[in-house]
Amino acid sequence: MEIRVDVRDDVLKRFGNKLAALGDGQAAVVMSRALNHEGDKGRTQVKRVLVKQTGIKYGLIHKAMRTVYSTPATLTYTLVARGDETNIALFGARQGKRGVSAAPWGRRHVFKSTFIVGRYGGKVYKRIGPARFPLKQVFGPNIARELLKGETVATFKAGSSSIADRVAHELSRVIEE
Repeated sequence: MEIRVDVRDDVLKRFGNKLAALGDGQAAVVMSRALNHEGDKGRTQVKRVLVKQTGIKYGLIHKAMRTVYSTPATLTYTLVARGDETNIALFGARQGKRGVSAAPWGRRHVFKSTFIVGRYGGKVYKRIGPARFPLKQVFGPNIARELLKGETVATFKAGSSSIADRVAHELSRVIEE
């Protein structure tokens, strides 16, 4: 899935003449620099919101996300998140009498009839049937899915409003040279 923010109309209205004076190549460089700068600021905000939204630590979110930067040829800034499932053991899981207590999505909850298996990396499991095996892992939030939900999308789109101001800054740098 993709979140698309198109600011071309706003930027072209404000800076059409200056961008045309620079020529296609230099104008694309200016736009690309502005996209990368504002995209990085937006990426930081998205990661912070994901920490609050999912309960996953910032370092794990940082590892799971990758950035595809804008070039003068592409003029797109993309955030890519790995779609790995996260076991609820990552969320302060504690074994209790009734099951495992963990805090995915920032709320502590007891997962009934679950247990922690130290031999399998301390992950949380649940029996599928009445027999001892098979076991099924219990999963929490998925970063790739959470990236496309509510507050995260709103945060990324809010950052796009300052791209036009950044284009003005980059234009002033190029014109002064």
